[in-house]
Order: sequence, then C-alpha cells, then structure tokens
Amino acid sequence: MAASWNSVQIVTLIVSALTPITVVVIEQVQWANQTVVTRRLDIFDKLAPGLNQLLCFATFVGGWKEIGPTQAIGIKRTLDEIVYANRVLFSEELFAAYHRFMSTLFAMYATTGADAKVKAPIESKWGSRRDLLWWSDGMSTLFSIDNVASIEDIQAAYDELGRQFRADLYVTRQARPLLATES
Repeated sequence: MAASWNSVQIVTLIVSALTPITVVVIEQVQWANQTVVTRRLDIFDKLAPGLNQLLCFATFVGGWKEIGPTQAIGIKRTLDEIVYANRVLFSEELFAAYHRFMSTLFAMYATTGADAKVKAPIESKWGSRRDLLWWSDGMSTLFSIDNVASIEDIQAAYDELGRQFRADLYVTRQARPLLATES
C-alpha cells in the first residue's frame, strides 16, 4: 500500500516541481519590464527638454522669446526622430497623445515639399513675436494663418501627453511612486 499515491500527494509533487519554474518566469518578466521602463526613462530624458521648449514657444511662457519658428520646427523634427525610432517601446495611447500634441502645434503635410506650418499664435496677450529682435517679415509664412491653435488647446494636448508618459513610466502626480490601479 505504500506504493499507492493519492491525489493530494500528486498535486503536492506537481506544485513543488512547478514552483521554481514559476519563480524563474516571474523574475524574467520583472527583469524585462524593468529594462523597458529604464529604456523609456532614457528616451523621456531626451524628449522632455524639447517638448518643454515647444510648449514654452507655443504658449508664450518661459523662454518663448528665445525660440524662433525655424528652431521650433527643428525641435519637432528631432523629437519625431526619437519618438518614431522608439515607438515600439511605448503604448499606442502615448504615441497617439504625442501625435495630437504635434498636430495641435503644427499643420503637418499642409504643403508638398515644405516644412510643417506652426499653428501657435504669432501674438497673444503676453507678447508678440513680431516685436522680437530675431523676427523678420518672411517669418509670418512659417505660421499657419487659417488654422491657429489656441493656447488652451496646446496646453491641453501637452497635459494629455504628460498623463500618458506618467502611465507608461508608472508614475503618479502624488507622493506615490507607482501608478495605482484604477477601478
């Protein structure tokens, strides 16, 4: 009778055998996730200054006076290269938010063979780009005349992009370091 096994003993043996395998799999998944988040942080570190410069330029805050439209277009190109090259590392929601932010700031594909037009206003209650030393009359052609974005729309698109970055980086606004699950 010692040779007979009951179902409890069989299950115990199976669980004992699978536990080390499960632990290894869980550790591998955690390592992979940590690696992706680390890479995302590296990419965010490259993107954040340019995104902030575009926000300042478009909403007349911070160093907006030092950023001309050709520089803003150049910043967009640089950011696009980074985002598109690393698209597979981020969620579709983040990529969509990035695209909305850029579409809010720039009239992309508006003309063949030309740069995207800047949709940020030339003037606001905080100042006029025309009054800056670097402004020249030809610069008005770099701005979209018919499709000017409001500062509120630009800020809202930037805020949404920030929320998506926080989600992809597992960060919250509060003192909690990890993203809480929403119910």
